[in-house]
Amino acid sequence: MNYRDNKICIYVKIKFFEAKRMTKISFSAGNYRPHLVIKNDSEYLGVQFVDGEDFVFGKEILGIVQPIYTEAVDYSKLIQGAEFFILEGKNLVGEGVVIEKFETELC
Repeated sequence: MNYRDNKICIYVKIKFFEAKRMTKISFSAGNYRPHLVIKNDSEYLGVQFVDGEDFVFGKEILGIVQPIYTEAVDYSKLIQGAEFFILEGKNLVGEGVVIEKFETELC
């Protein structure tokens, strides 16, 4: 299955660490694809940001992510209230919490 055909989206509250990332991100462009790692876990969960508030370092913002590798990776730990880290490769760049998981034609 192509990840673009996946209709599961996850509403998240996130915060990026200013000292860890040099440039701002445009979430609605669909080009930002980090990994989320549930706190106290080690599995990398590849996601794509499909929308979000304007990027501000050190401030909590809202965004929407979509799982990318649904056929090979178990995303079931991304449930409401799950806290996670945001990684770019091995670099920890932020953290967040899952607000809601939903199915929609918009993603």
